[in-house]
Amino acid sequence: MNNKETQNMVTIKIQGTDFTYNKVTYYEKGGHIYCKTCNERIDGKAIPMLDKPMIIRTACKCDRDRQEQEKQREKRIEQDRLRQNCFISKNQKAYTFENADEDTDKEIIKKAKNYVKHFEEMRKDNVGLLLYGNVGSGKTYIACSIANAIITEYSYTVKMRNFAQILNDLQKGGFNLDRNEYIEQITNATLLILDDFGIERNTEYALEQIYNVINARYLKARPTIITTNLNFKDIEKEQEDIMLGRIYSRIIEMCLPLRVTGFDRRKIQSKEKLKKAQNLIDE
Repeated sequence: MNNKETQNMVTIKIQGTDFTYNKVTYYEKGGHIYCKTCNERIDGKAIPMLDKPMIIRTACKCDRDRQEQEKQREKRIEQDRLRQNCFISKNQKAYTFENADEDTDKEIIKKAKNYVKHFEEMRKDNVGLLLYGNVGSGKTYIACSIANAIITEYSYTVKMRNFAQILNDLQKGGFNLDRNEYIEQITNATLLILDDFGIERNTEYALEQIYNVINARYLKARPTIITTNLNFKDIEKEQEDIMLGRIYSRIIEMCLPLRVTGFDRRKIQSKEKLKKAQNLIDE
């Protein structure tokens, strides 16, 4: 405390006990101290101590507002950190229900929002989602929107990866990578989102790693959301490949299937971009 602050401090007797306050911020009235801004009293009850009683300083509305602002600031910082760790692409941080295109499947948006709303129950029951549909129908966008909403509403850890990335990391890591630890880090998240399932090569090694990730989630009883271009009927039917059959079986057991319909946004956006470029060239 500097000299100026010391000069502003005043000590009075309340219930026979010393109570010190800053006269710039607070004022005395009727033997009690009040905040100059919100006019709430800040001296509380006298608490018996070993040698003498002590007046407890209570929080006024201004204090509570500051505490709430600081709490919200810390929450935003934590949620920014969670989003940073969740997404590979920075653009996906902006994929939210509120920012969805008007032509996005409204029924799927409604169901995805309900999944977030009831996530505590989904989490306890280990229920995920299988978002399947044609290329460009908005599956990844819906999955990202769920991730962002879960982080905002619950501040839970969410990770979004695709198997092509996971397999690439495992292969590039070589002997320097602890594969078990790597998979542990991915599968420890409260919610794991596996994007574009089915685009990776179905080698024996790839299928083994895919099963390890999905089975780890199953054993930990933690929900998983999977997006895929595969038809659900193909996932349901019996597989000749035993490992692939085991993977599909786990997915069906853990995930509620939701078909995502919609226009191929990638084609539409590509056409719009090329048309814009053509107009510029034709000027």
